[in-house]
Amino acid sequence: MKKHKGITLVELLGAIAIFAIASTIITMTISFIINANKDIIETSQASTTGTLIIRQIENALNDISITSYDLISSDEVILYSNGEFIFNEDLQEIVFVEYDPELTFTLEFTSDVLLNDIALDITQFSVDTASRIEIIDDSITTKLVITVVLISEEGNLYTFMTNLQLV
Repeated sequence: MKKHKGITLVELLGAIAIFAIASTIITMTISFIINANKDIIETSQASTTGTLIIRQIENALNDISITSYDLISSDEVILYSNGEFIFNEDLQEIVFVEYDPELTFTLEFTSDVLLNDIALDITQFSVDTASRIEIIDDSITTKLVITVVLISEEGNLYTFMTNLQLV
């Protein structure tokens, strides 16, 4: 009997097939990880952007005492303030300061979020048509319900909401 040195063609083809299967599995795993990472980054950016928009709206509305409003549409509201209560350090008490003329604050949804006609930064996203502004009146309070729906370039939707007490 002769002893063969080296590998046969069948063994070589088997090794190539196993290598090809392993390479395919590794490539698919890396592709999955990359796509999952993109989704995680997009979700994180949407969360940051949406939270920032809601906080900017809340901060702007908390800075004024809203006395009346005009709900123009589900995309636009005008809020009015004829004054606010501030702490007077000389008197050491809270006093009402009247505005003349009254202050106005406009919130509008277009493809952007507009606060007093100034667009907020929502790079990589646009405002979806599902975004809306609602006024809910009950016997005790009036609430401004703001729902901001961001849409990514890939078509993913992210919803953010705040409820603010008005008059």
